[in-house]
Amino acid sequence: MDLNNSHEMQARWTRFSMILASCIPLICFLIPLNAQSSSGEPFTNRRDTIYIAAEPDYPPWSMVDENGNPDGLSVELFLAAAEAAGLTVDAKTGIWNIIMQDLAEGRIDALPLVGRTPDREAIFDFSMPYSSLHGAIFVNKKSHGIQTLEDLHDKQVLVMRGDNAEEFVRRADISEKIITTNTYEEAFNMLSRGEGDAVISQRITGILLLRQLNIRNVKPLDMHLPEFKQDFCFAVKKGDEELLKRLNEGLSIIIANNSFGEIRKRWLGNISDREITPAELLRWSLYIFIPLIILTSLLWIIILRRHVRKRTARLKEEISQHEKTVSELHHKQGLLSESEEQIRLLLNSTAEGIYGIDTDGNCTFINKSAMDALLITGQEQAIGKNMHGLIHHSKSDGSHYDIEECNILNAFKLGKGVHSNNEKLWRMDGTGFDAEYFSHPIRIDNEVKGAVVTFWDITVSKREREELKKIRNKLEEEVEERTSELKEKVNILNNNQKAMLYMVEDLNRITAELKTERKKLQESNRELEAFTYSVSHDLRAPLRAINGFSKFLLEDYSELLDEEGKRYINTIRDNATKMDQLITDMLNLSRVSKSELKPIKTDIYSLANEVYDEVASGDQKDEFEFIIEKIPPVNCDHGLMKQVWQNLIENALKYSAKSETHRIEISAKEGKSDVTYFIRDYGAGFNPRYKHKLFGLFQRLHSGDDFEGNGVGLAIIQRIIQRHEGEVGADGNPEKGAIFWFRLPKE
Repeated sequence: MDLNNSHEMQARWTRFSMILASCIPLICFLIPLNAQSSSGEPFTNRRDTIYIAAEPDYPPWSMVDENGNPDGLSVELFLAAAEAAGLTVDAKTGIWNIIMQDLAEGRIDALPLVGRTPDREAIFDFSMPYSSLHGAIFVNKKSHGIQTLEDLHDKQVLVMRGDNAEEFVRRADISEKIITTNTYEEAFNMLSRGEGDAVISQRITGILLLRQLNIRNVKPLDMHLPEFKQDFCFAVKKGDEELLKRLNEGLSIIIANNSFGEIRKRWLGNISDREITPAELLRWSLYIFIPLIILTSLLWIIILRRHVRKRTARLKEEISQHEKTVSELHHKQGLLSESEEQIRLLLNSTAEGIYGIDTDGNCTFINKSAMDALLITGQEQAIGKNMHGLIHHSKSDGSHYDIEECNILNAFKLGKGVHSNNEKLWRMDGTGFDAEYFSHPIRIDNEVKGAVVTFWDITVSKREREELKKIRNKLEEEVEERTSELKEKVNILNNNQKAMLYMVEDLNRITAELKTERKKLQESNRELEAFTYSVSHDLRAPLRAINGFSKFLLEDYSELLDEEGKRYINTIRDNATKMDQLITDMLNLSRVSKSELKPIKTDIYSLANEVYDEVASGDQKDEFEFIIEKIPPVNCDHGLMKQVWQNLIENALKYSAKSETHRIEISAKEGKSDVTYFIRDYGAGFNPRYKHKLFGLFQRLHSGDDFEGNGVGLAIIQRIIQRHEGEVGADGNPEKGAIFWFRLPKE
C-alpha cells in the first residue's frame, strides 16, 4: 500500500477534504469543547481527563515507542480525536484480555483499538469505524497442506486471547484445536518454531510483526477471509453515551481537517502485504538468465544484450511507475470510499436534522432525519434548492423573513454561528412546528464556503415549558394565598398567647397532681404485691392444714363416721383444693402481668406437641385424635407461650370429654407481618351471644357441675397475648365445639 504524493492525487485529496468538511454539523450537534451556550458562556459539564489502555504488540495499530509509551495508528487517532473534543488522555499499556476486562468493569474509560463484533456489542458501545480490514491465515512456509479454511479443521490454530480473531474462530467453528496466547508476537514465534499449524490475525498486523521479529519462515496465504472483517473503532463502557458522543465528535473533526488522512498515511504509507508480482518475477528472471546468455553467445549477442539492458531499464521504470500509480489509486479510492461511507453513516445515524447550505443558502447535503422531519421524500427535493424559501424561517407574528434577513445566512457570512430556540419551520405539506437550531460556518483555507444547520422539533418541550410556567404561576398564587392565611393564623396565635400561657400553668399543675397520683399508684402496687405474697404464703397455709387434717379424719376415724360425715369431709377437701387452685391461678395471672418478656424464636409446632404430651393422660391420648399442621414459628416468650397452649389444650380436652367426637385440630395462617394460630375442638361449645365474656376474670359459660374450672385460665391467655401486642378471640356453638384463635406479630 505505498503512497506517493503526485500532484494529481494531491488535488483529488484536497477536493475530498472539502467533502469531509461537511461533517462539521456533527461538531455543532455534539457541542464541541470550544462551543458556547446561547448566553455566550462555555459549556462546563464535561469530564476533563479520561483513562485508556492499549496493547503493546499489535502493529501498526497499537504498540509501544522506544520509551515504553503507547503508540501506533489507533493510539494516535484516539489522542487526536480526544484533543479535538477537548479531552485530556492518560494512557497505559496492558495485555489485551486484561484491559478489555478493565473497560467492562469501569477501571478505564476507553480502548482505542477494538474490532466490533456481535459478542462485544453486548458489553461495549462503539464509535463509528475508522478502518475496515480483513483477516488472513499465516502458515509456516514448509507447510503445504493448508490452502483454505476447511483445511484448518483438524489443525492447531493460534490466536491471541480475547481478540476478535478468537471470537471468529470459535463462532465459525474453524478448528477443534485452538491455542490462545497473550500476544500475537508469542503466537508467531510459536508458529515459527513449529508449535502450531497456522495463525489467524489481521493481515497488516501480522506482516509487520513478522518484519519486526525477523521471522522469514512464515507467510500469509494469498486469500481473504470475508467472514473475518474487522471494523476498528473506539470502545467505551456500555452506557457511557457522553464519552461516546464526544469521541465521535473528535473523530468527525479530524476527518474534516484531514488529520485523519495524514495519520493513516504516516503509519500505512510504506506497508505492503502483497506477494511478488509476475512483472517482478520476470525482472528477476532476466537478471539471472542474461549473464548465462552472454557467456554462451557470440558477438552479436553482446549487441543484443545492450539492447535488452536498455529495454529492461525502460520496462523496469514503466513497471515501477505503474505499480506506484495503481497502489496510490487503490489506497486513495479505499480511503475515499471508507471515509465517505463513515460520514454517511454518521450523518444518517443522528436523530437531529442536519443540512448544509452554500453562501447563497442553497442546500448542498441533507441527512435522513432532516428529510423525515420536513416530509422530504427524496434528496432531489432539497439539493440545490434555497432552504430559506423551502422551509420558511418565520417571525413570531407569522410573517416570513426576507432572504436578506435570514439569521443563518447573515451570521455565517460574517463567520459566526447562530443559535435560536424560538423558530418556526415548515414541512412540505404546509404544516409547521416549533424548532431549535444551531448553524456553524464551514471554512476552507480561512474562507467561509457555507454553513451547516442542525435542528430538532421542540413542540413537545415548548408545550411542556408553557405548562410548567402555568403550574409555576398557579403555585405562586397558592403560596401567596397560603401566606395570607398563615399571617391570619399568626395573628390568632398572638391573640391566644396569653391563653396558652394559662394552659401551660394548668398543665404544670395537672402534671404535679399526676406525679402525686403516680406515687399513690406505686404504693398501691407495693401493697398489692404484699397482698399477693400474703395470699401465696399465709392463705395457703390454713388451706393445707384443712386439707391435711380432713385427710387424717378419713384415714384414722373412718370407722367412727357414717356416710354423711364422710361426704362432709370430702366436700371440705374438694373446696379446699378448689380454693388452692384458685389461689394458684391468681398468682399465675399476677406473675403474667409482672414478669419481663424474653422473646426468642419459638417453634410453635414442637411446643404444641410437647404440651399435648404433658397434659393429656394415657387414656385421653388413646381416645382423642390430635391433628396439628406444620405451623410457622414466631418470636415470643417461650415460657408464657407454653402457658397459653397448656390452658387451650386442657380446655379442649376438658370440654370435649362428654362429646361423641374426640378430635383436636391445630392450624395457622401466616400473613405478611403476623401469624394467626387456631385450636378447634368438637365438644360442648358455647353460646356465641356471650363470647365477649369468655376472657373476663372469673367468667364461666358452663356450670361447675358440668365442667370444673374457676374462670381464670382464659383471662391468663388474654393477658399473655396482649403483652405480646397480639389479639385473641373465639367462636363456637352449643354442642358443636369451639375455635379459639390468637394472632401474634412476627417481630
